[in-house]
Amino acid sequence: MAKTVIIDELHVTLRVPANLPAARAAAAHRVLTGAAFTARLRRAVRAVVRAYAVLTPVRVALTR
Repeated sequence: MAKTVIIDELHVTLRVPANLPAARAAAAHRVLTGAAFTARLRRAVRAVVRAYAVLTPVRVALTR
């Protein structure tokens, strides 16, 4: 039997202007796929979840 069940999924969409130079779009993509950004995003989401006592039993997973 599963120890947890999914009750919700949240998706974040990040967009850049269509006319952004390719080099700048590539640089933004490198930041977004980097370990530092992912770690900070994970910490931020967990901090928000922890701010609500009713969400204490909720476990957060950040995936790509």
